[in-house]
Amino acid sequence: MGRGRADAPEIMVLVGTRPEGIKIAPVVRLLCHDPRITARVVDTGQQPGRVVEALAPFGLRPDDTLTIRRRTGRLAELAAELTTAVDRSLHRHRPDAVLVHGDTTTALIGAQVAFWNQIPVVHLEAGLRSHDRGHPFPEEANRAMVARCVDLHLAPTPTARRNLLAEGLPAHQVVVTGNTVVDALHTLLRHGVARAPSWVHSQRRLAVATVHRRENWGRGITDILGALAHVATAHPDLDLALVNHPNPKLAAQVQAGLGHVRNARLMPPMPYPEMIGLLHAADLVVTDSGGLQEEAASLGVPVVVTRETTERPEILHHGLGELVGTDPDRIIDAVTRRLSGPRGAPAGSPFGDGRAAERCVHAIARLLDTGALVPVGGDTRNALVSPGRQADRRPHLPLPHRSRPGGVVNADLFEHDIDH
Repeated sequence: MGRGRADAPEIMVLVGTRPEGIKIAPVVRLLCHDPRITARVVDTGQQPGRVVEALAPFGLRPDDTLTIRRRTGRLAELAAELTTAVDRSLHRHRPDAVLVHGDTTTALIGAQVAFWNQIPVVHLEAGLRSHDRGHPFPEEANRAMVARCVDLHLAPTPTARRNLLAEGLPAHQVVVTGNTVVDALHTLLRHGVARAPSWVHSQRRLAVATVHRRENWGRGITDILGALAHVATAHPDLDLALVNHPNPKLAAQVQAGLGHVRNARLMPPMPYPEMIGLLHAADLVVTDSGGLQEEAASLGVPVVVTRETTERPEILHHGLGELVGTDPDRIIDAVTRRLSGPRGAPAGSPFGDGRAAERCVHAIARLLDTGALVPVGGDTRNALVSPGRQADRRPHLPLPHRSRPGGVVNADLFEHDIDH
């Protein structure tokens, strides 16, 4: 996708889910215009069709799509299929580095297989921790395992960096960048493509809800839906929009729990620009999603998180949301209070300033020995921007794993902008 100079090193970007596609898009957009690096975007097939959908609003598409077979839907089956497919792709293209995002099965397998092939690994959105292995499941364990295979940790916040350092990971491999979801959000809002649905009424309050976390399946989701039905029935002036997950079993459970509520709209999965338009118009978000916590907070929309833990404590520290678990009484109380309170200002997101992708690309260039350290945005501490001249490149891979020690910078990038 991104074509650098003829001798430019190549980074393979592995993406398998819609959230991954959204969050890697700002980085890939910059890589496409950076002559220092060639980017190859590979759709692993974890969520068929969803990566293409996620990248399209940003003018991007995968370079390759892997073929995997899903018969049982079990995680072990997915991991086995991805292991073979990713390994084959790495041997075919021989990239100089591999970028994975977050905590999905694609990220876990991509990092491990790259490590086995002695290819440096870059981890976008590194260092998120709930400190509870079962919540979220299996993501909390996934990201901890990914970290052990990584050469460059792109941490979205100083809190994420501290988590990595507490686990004994080298400080020089951790760079605080901000979260690229803020960049994606800014891009869509700036280009006017994030628009609320036509049915949204400015004179009525709007609550947006989602449910999908694996650890909430069954009784947990039933309790969440019961609480939402209670709130919607008690507030006839409220529009409740529940955006369904692609999983048909979850959609059926949502229909059973909210289908009878007159002011509840049960909506199919929405393209990302439409989802952002809906969030932008909302007075409240009720969710067990990680990404929606970040997006709502960045838009100044209060968040009620239907989980017992969050790997995004910034929303709690900044008063942007609260944890309520799946207990119906706690959900009803929190939603009622939040609906009666003022909506926050959309400025000052704790997740970044919209320049995360820039910092990510410069850190990647440094890893590949093509970047340099200079100030960015007036900050004189360890920030990375495009160098005035190219540094000497090292030979093309394959090289021994971790053959580029010290190839990344000391962290604390823009801590005053991100953690205030």
